[in-house]
Order: sequence, then structure tokens, then C-alpha cells
Amino acid sequence: MRFLSRSFFPTTTAGRFLSCFLMGAVGGGGMGPLYLWPSLLIALSFFWIILTDFSRQARWKSFAAGWLFGFGYFVFSLYWIGNALLVDGNPYLWAYPLAVVGLPALFSFYPAFAALISRSLRGGRSLLAFLVYLVAMMLFEYLRGRLFTGFPWNLFGMTWTGNLAMLQFLSIGGVYTLSFLTIFMFSVPAFAWKGESPKVVRYGFLVAAIAVAVGLYMFGAQRLAAHPTEYNNNVVVQIIQPNIVQADKWNSEKMWDNYRDLLTIVRADAKLSPKGPNPVRVLVMPETAITYHHLDTPQAVEAMRGALMHFREPTYVLTGALLKDTHGYHNSLVALDQDVHQIFSFDKFHLVPFGEYIPFQKYIPIGPITNFSGFVEGPGPRTVMLDDIPPFSPLVCYEVIFPGEVTSDNPQRPEWIVNVTNDAWYGVSAGPYQHLAHAIYRAIEEGVPVVRSANTGVSAVVDPYGRLVTVTPLLSPYSAESLLPLPAEAQPLYSRLKTY
Repeated sequence: MRFLSRSFFPTTTAGRFLSCFLMGAVGGGGMGPLYLWPSLLIALSFFWIILTDFSRQARWKSFAAGWLFGFGYFVFSLYWIGNALLVDGNPYLWAYPLAVVGLPALFSFYPAFAALISRSLRGGRSLLAFLVYLVAMMLFEYLRGRLFTGFPWNLFGMTWTGNLAMLQFLSIGGVYTLSFLTIFMFSVPAFAWKGESPKVVRYGFLVAAIAVAVGLYMFGAQRLAAHPTEYNNNVVVQIIQPNIVQADKWNSEKMWDNYRDLLTIVRADAKLSPKGPNPVRVLVMPETAITYHHLDTPQAVEAMRGALMHFREPTYVLTGALLKDTHGYHNSLVALDQDVHQIFSFDKFHLVPFGEYIPFQKYIPIGPITNFSGFVEGPGPRTVMLDDIPPFSPLVCYEVIFPGEVTSDNPQRPEWIVNVTNDAWYGVSAGPYQHLAHAIYRAIEEGVPVVRSANTGVSAVVDPYGRLVTVTPLLSPYSAESLLPLPAEAQPLYSRLKTY
């Protein structure tokens, strides 16, 4: 141990800065698709040790150490964001380096300020300093998910995605509380080793962290064993995954070819039939699977009507749709009956900054920005009540990533969540798998199943305990069927106590 203390850790400022970046990169391995939680444990423990080496030095060094840790973490776990600019024919390919490093550079200010505040309030390796550090890290994780529209992606608690038992705590405290516990459990080994409190305190905290981990796992394992997946025998959900590459999706010359391919998948032989007395089939299609062109063209409507008449039971379509009216464009989820009459429309309410709207647009006197029309913003989450279909909460694209903001009790609590998305932007990368993971988190937090249709995958049916009942491969045209899982027996504590 003395040898490690003398030579294992860097002693120069440059060496410590580099180590912070490397620890962040190692921690990125704790996110999808690998979810190697030991790598995050190593990263958070060693980062605290290196960070506290700056306690007697200038405050800016602690800030820089936190920023470099965050930069390594976000670059290696969010590199796939830049893939959106690699789509064939994209005129903004030049911005690829900015996308890969720009957003991670901005997000890195959250751990940077956490490091600065913990150093300023209580530097060093005492018990109080360690507790201040824990609170600061969690506070800024929470703020990252809330400020400036929020981006609660790859929170530290998400490292448990590969361990469904550990995720069951989401039903009690949600992902932010699980993230706090993860920071605690993964930082305590460093405090036990290098902290300056008496051994009984340091090792007492280590025992407490181990007890928390064991308790979380035992609670989750028992919850899963006590609640097998149960199904609504009246409802078959059929996920349609057309697998249209992004370069072709908005190519006007291929619009009708894409539509034909979509309907070909819809016409695929149905292998599963509802077993209850009031049978119904619900087809779920991805974000912007159709547009106002299709809904306004009689031949296109007739073609879809013919495809839907293929099913014997009453059939509905829940599909993402690009709509247009006098107010502008809408990124919507619409419901169609078997005669292809639009019976419901829901507008996306959590729009993507710079993609679907420009923040502070009127204050930026640049032609392409001031002329960007953007999308009409929807009013927020709601429960949709339609004949024959259990009440559901619609979500478009990344609206599913925001904990506590995916359901509403108005006019009543939903029995399932429908999430339509594209994800073709990100190709074969960690992005689609990380996005899928959010559907698992929301299912457990809300205690309702989530049905997710993604254009190129990964599409899935998730039960209210986070089990993947049905899942499709990435980058494959697919039609997947499942009976609709029933909601959890009792509404989870997190869902009952959440605030919007």
C-alpha cells in the first residue's frame, strides 16, 4: 500500500489532469451498451483521490480536474451524437468534430462546478469534506437533467442497466436517487483507503456502502421474483420497424417507396391473436413514419386501409407523423382507426434544441436561424382515452428520457406508455441501446409497460418491472408482436410522490 501511495498516483499537475481525463474515459465504460459498473467504480474512486490532491492548491485546478473528468466521461459515452452528421448528403459534415467534443465540453461544466464547490466549501479528505463532495456531485447530476431543457442521459445510476435487480430501486427513488447511491457506493472505497478520518469511520462507511449494494440487490431480486409478467389478453401490440436509413427518410424521390415498404411490413402474417373476450390489435409505428402527404393522398389512405383490413380483430394504428397546418409543423403521434380516420393527435412537447427549435431565436440576427420555423410545441404529458384501447401516455423520441415527466393523471393514470422514435441518425453505435435503456427506467419508475417503436431499432415491449418482453435487432426491418403487459399491481412510490 505504501508503494502505491508513493508511485501509483501522479505527482505533477499535468499528470493529475491527464489522470482525471483518463478516469472519466474509464467511467464511460459504465454506460451502454457495455454497462461495466466496475469501471465506473474505479473511475469515481480514483477521481476523488486525484481531485483531493488539489485541495491545498489554487481552486481553478479543482475546477479543471472536474472538467477533465467530465470531458473524458462524456466524450467516451456520448461520442455517437456526432453520427447524426455522418448521414449521406448532410451539408454540415464539417461540424462533426464540434458535435463529438462540443456537447461533452459543455456537459463537463457540471462535474467541474461540483469539484470547485466541494473544494471551496471543504477541501481535503476529512469525513465532512467527503460528504460535501458527495452532495455536490449529486446536485450537479440533478441540475444536468433539469437546466437548459435538461439532458439526464448517462446519469451515474444508469450503470446498473445490465442488472435488473439493482434497477428495481427506481420504483422507490427514481434514477436520481439511484445515482446518488451509486456515487456514494463507488466513492467510499477511495475514502476508506485514503481518507483522513479514523479507521473505524472510514471502514464503517465501506461496510455501509456494501450493505446498501446488497440491500438494493436483495430488494430487487425479491421484487422481480414476486411479480412475474402478466398480460392483458385482450390486446396484441405489434411493433413496426421499417428500417429506413436516414439518408432516404426525407428523400422526396423515395417517399412513396418508403411508404410501400412500411405497408409491406404491416401486411406480414400475424402470428399472435388476442385471447380475451374483447380482442383488439394496436400497431405501433415509429416517429414520422408517415407525413401529412400520406394522410392527404386518397391512394395512400386506401393502401393503408387495405393493409389494416388484413387483420380480423379491430385494429388501430399509433404512429409518429409529421403534420402541417396553419400554425406550422408538428412532430406528432397520431391514432388511426381501421378505416384510417385520424381519431387523435398528440404533439411532441419536449422539443430538441437546435434541431426542432432554436433557443433565443429572435435574438440571433443570422438568416438561417431567424428563418428556421421549427415545430409547434405540444402542451405536455397526458393520458389518451380511446375506445377499445387501454389508456396510454404518448411520448415522441427523447421525451422518454425525462424522469417524472412521462405520464399524467389527467384524465386518469395511464396503463401503458407508447414511445415512438427514429434513432436512424446514430447507426450502429451505443446511442440506440442507451435510448432503449430509458424505456426500461421509465417502466419501473411508473409501474406501467412501455411499447417502443424505433425506425431502425432497437424496438421493444418492456413490462412494468423492466423486463424486455419483446425486443428487435438493430438495423433490421421487423414486425414484432406481444400481448400487452399489465401495469404493476400497485403504483410505485416514486410515481406517487413525483413532482413535475
